[in-house]
Amino acid sequence: MDRIVEIAKYSLVDIEDPVNLVPVVLISLCVFWSGRPVGLAWWAMFNGCLIHIYMDGIVGIFGRGPKWLVEQYGKLDVRYWQTQDPMVMTISAVEMVIMTPLCIIWYHSIVQKRWYCHAIAIMTSTFQLMGCIMYVGAEILDGFKHLPSNWPPRFDNFNDLFYFWFVFVCLNGVWVVVPVSIIVKSLYEMHHICSQLPPIKKKTSKRD
Repeated sequence: MDRIVEIAKYSLVDIEDPVNLVPVVLISLCVFWSGRPVGLAWWAMFNGCLIHIYMDGIVGIFGRGPKWLVEQYGKLDVRYWQTQDPMVMTISAVEMVIMTPLCIIWYHSIVQKRWYCHAIAIMTSTFQLMGCIMYVGAEILDGFKHLPSNWPPRFDNFNDLFYFWFVFVCLNGVWVVVPVSIIVKSLYEMHHICSQLPPIKKKTSKRD
């Protein structure tokens, strides 16, 4: 019981930091501006209101937020707030400044069924895919030296199982598979819409 209380107290350290309200404010903005999320709008909201601006931005770059989350980010990859690797800082800054607004606009276009929905989906997913490739690719070229796991990673060690196989491989894999599937689906939908349009008649010039 004492252990549970200790963990609960630790999870609440720095919870009063105002930056922790950012996801709540953005989610409220999305819902009140556009409406309740449906389908793919959940993915857009999750990325725009939590991942890009809060976790990879506020926590990853500035080391602010709940103490346990800040420490886990620093342990997961020292390229974040601990050493502020230029590549990772650039990717995280792009997430905060560009990806967050794009995801919110994308959310709005999905819920409100705007005509530009598929174009925003392709643009946003391309940014996500490129950011993930650069983040993972740079670490591969560096020999995985910034991760808290031994090389080669094993399956009988917690750090290897959690930080490498689950977080680095599986979770980063999500941000490859999902954006690619969204891009393909959006391109198919755009092709279907364009194929339903009537052919444009060429104007013939009249000769006197």
